[in-house]
Amino acid sequence: MALKANTTAETTTQVLVARGLKVIANVHESPSATDLAIRNRSAQIVVRCVEHPSELDHRALRTMLAEGDFTRAFIVYTAEDQPHLTGEIESYPLSRIDELAALLAKESAP
Repeated sequence: MALKANTTAETTTQVLVARGLKVIANVHESPSATDLAIRNRSAQIVVRCVEHPSELDHRALRTMLAEGDFTRAFIVYTAEDQPHLTGEIESYPLSRIDELAALLAKESAP
């Protein structure tokens, strides 16, 4: 599972950087989760990369938001059978990473 999280993080990083976003940190939070810290003009963002998002991932990101470490959080996952979840923490399948990158790039434009 660690390989999937790392591959997801690498792919996500490549797509975000290609859109002009700056990934300022890459933290291997656990064997199954990698967090990417991104700073744009209006927000400090964390993107958690996992194979299968879990309640633990949602709780960890909500804690980061509550503590003020970040102003926005997202989950990018590789599991194909995972439903698109809505709520406080938005989630995107890796197959839709371009949509997330476009959204963040648009928000960071001057």
